Amino acid sequence: MDSLPVNRVRRLYGQGRSAAEIGDVLDCSWRKVISCMQRNGIPRRTRSDATYLKANPTGDPFRIKTSLTPAEERLKALAIGLYWGEGTRRNPISVRIANSDPALLRVFVTFLRTICGVRPTKIRIQLLLHKDVNPKAALHYWAEQLGLPLSHFSRPTILPSRGKGTYKHRVQWGTALLCVSNMRLRRIFQEWLNEYAHVA
Repeated sequence: MDSLPVNRVRRLYGQGRSAAEIGDVLDCSWRKVISCMQRNGIPRRTRSDATYLKANPTGDPFRIKTSLTPAEERLKALAIGLYWGEGTRRNPISVRIANSDPALLRVFVTFLRTICGVRPTKIRIQLLLHKDVNPKAALHYWAEQLGLPLSHFSRPTILPSRGKGTYKHRVQWGTALLCVSNMRLRRIFQEWLNEYAHVA
């Protein structure tokens, strides 16, 4: 018989505690905790799940809304379409979309907030600016356009200018890269893309 309280081990592990942390609570080695789990069929987390839990100790930083109004369904379809066309999908652990049109990114921010329930602090913005754009002015412009505080913006990346072409009018305030770093949300977005691809 186990000398450890199996139900308590199960509960603590389910709360996100590691084997070492449970060992500290129960005053035993982590090896004894693992042995108890194995004997009692308590499944262990994968390495990626453990890493995710450590980065998100209070749970997922988002809450997907499942019951949508017709207007919200349209917003979701539009946002997924924007992500399909403008999103950067090479990164498997974050949702990323870049554009120089603030109206486009404003729609995406609204979708993240109202339908995905993303915690506001998880929405990060990186500006890509040509060297003849004033970084401070650009930051204030994008913060106002997207309705996000300056604390959501990382330091802008300055790009070399491309001459005197029409780019100055098109990207007067640079390009904004919006990022939500969360691999589970990224997987959900991929599932949505697959679903919409079949519909199309």
